[in-house]
Amino acid sequence: MAITFAMYSKLPVRSFEWEKENMKYCLLFLPVVGMVEGIFLLIFSVFFYKLKINPILIAAFITVLPILYTGGIHMDGFLDTMDALGSNQDKQRKLAILKDSNSGAFAIIGGLVYILLYFAAVLCFNNFSKIYILAISYILIRAYSALSLVVFRNARGNGLAFEFADKSMIYVNRVVLLLFIVLTGVSMIIVNTNYGLLCSISTFLVFLYYRVKSFEEFGGITGDLAGYFLQLAELVVVLVLALSP
Repeated sequence: MAITFAMYSKLPVRSFEWEKENMKYCLLFLPVVGMVEGIFLLIFSVFFYKLKINPILIAAFITVLPILYTGGIHMDGFLDTMDALGSNQDKQRKLAILKDSNSGAFAIIGGLVYILLYFAAVLCFNNFSKIYILAISYILIRAYSALSLVVFRNARGNGLAFEFADKSMIYVNRVVLLLFIVLTGVSMIIVNTNYGLLCSISTFLVFLYYRVKSFEEFGGITGDLAGYFLQLAELVVVLVLALSP
């Protein structure tokens, strides 16, 4: 769990050696990273609403919270993927672009559009149950993202995402991640039936899109593509909540 938090959040944790024994449950704990993020979201949202802070400032904070909490690791994957998809190159060239640390025009454009849509959507939230749904969705989306790494073919056969998946207890991780998906989906429905169903279905549809698009464009998935899915699913969730009455 410490390795997972060290990799996917900015929380200070104890350092461990990255050995197979220590890494076999890393992906299993990725939804827990989302759980802590959701707790932060609820605490700060209640605090800001109690202080009657301007809704625009609250929306701005909710927009940047996931990036501040994760250190932008998933957003980095989203931006790299935008560059690769916008290049219209062959699969090998697209995989090379994913590894390129430089940001191209498509990454910048994609990032600006993403932040604008996310901010505008959060600004449209009209009741607190939507904040609860968003907090739970952090868990659900990470469970899907981690599941993809232990189910779908890796496009490279190497890299950090491959290492996490290769050294994991595959079947244990799959079962636990599926339980996370079911439990969080049910939890969202309990909070609000309509919002919960819409967000659960939307996340699953984004997951299917991610699988098809990744195999079609890259021949499989990578860590960057898993980050792309995570960010895209979060955006879809806030847009669905914003458009819901």
